[in-house]
Amino acid sequence: MSKRVQYIDIAKGIGILLVVLGHNDMNAYHPYLHRFIYAFHMPLFFFLSGIFFKLERSFKELFKRRFDGLMKPLIFTILLIYGISVFFGKMSFATASGRLLKSLYMTGPYLNWVQLWFLPLLFLVNLYAYFFYKFTKPISKSWIRWIILLITLWIGTLPLPYTWPLEIELFGKPLILHGAPANVDLTLLAGFFFILGREIYRHVPEEFFTSKITFFSSMTILFSMVTFIDIPVDFNIRFYSSLPLNTIEATTGIIFILSLSRQIELYSEKLTKLFKYIGSLTLSILVFHVPIQEMINNKLNPYIGQNDLTVLLAFLAGVLGPMFIHEFFIAPNPLVGAWFGMGKAKPAEE
Repeated sequence: MSKRVQYIDIAKGIGILLVVLGHNDMNAYHPYLHRFIYAFHMPLFFFLSGIFFKLERSFKELFKRRFDGLMKPLIFTILLIYGISVFFGKMSFATASGRLLKSLYMTGPYLNWVQLWFLPLLFLVNLYAYFFYKFTKPISKSWIRWIILLITLWIGTLPLPYTWPLEIELFGKPLILHGAPANVDLTLLAGFFFILGREIYRHVPEEFFTSKITFFSSMTILFSMVTFIDIPVDFNIRFYSSLPLNTIEATTGIIFILSLSRQIELYSEKLTKLFKYIGSLTLSILVFHVPIQEMINNKLNPYIGQNDLTVLLAFLAGVLGPMFIHEFFIAPNPLVGAWFGMGKAKPAEE
């Protein structure tokens, strides 16, 4: 594996740890840290996912690979949730069937495990990127393609205030929904960072992320923006406060994480191996960390109260629990592994 890919894998590891921490109850005790994470953690994941997007693949091949790597884990997890609820819990089959149908809407509020909203959106973003490059390929001047990309970013933010909630009329009756189906209303916004990842990976030299100037400059700008500018952002609830400022902040955060990852690669072999390993389990950690964190938090609360120690232990469980599930349930089981992008099904980032 090349060094370039290696520090990207480190960034994936750091990114998924930030996701786990961001879904922890630490927001009540450390709102600044929560604000820092949310400033860039979702754009970072779309950026990293876009880095290895291959234009030479046919639409059919792309669709199959992304469906295997993203939608199949989503389908498996939803069926697992309600299967366990019916056969090992107290949920009736009728209730489980109703919730299963509701989950097909695939936005956060309709999924039993809210973090799963990311998977259908990333699937759609891959398809969107295919058509973006297909239609802009004939354009010879790169600056024109960049202008088109920025216009799509602007267009992508326009519907967000109106889709959360989304008020429609069905059979003459008002209906309030949260987000468009499968998060399609986020496709252009997320797609901007996805395509940005591919473009920066191919056109920005590695020395840029190796530079100490890049590392300290991006860190200074990011922390200054988080500290002094009130521009909260949350993709899941369609909150993008300021198009220019949120985009600059997210891009700065991405550069900071990539630069930090490059420093780790250069100076710490042990941390490199650790973050690369965590990054290789991104999908499993994403899928399982929320219910594990909630369970541990609820179990500890009566004994030690709700405090930093509870948050820390829940965070560790949210990371180590999915690792255990991956190593002892997903990886050794070819049938389950195939549903999680292993075996014949390729991982989502390939």
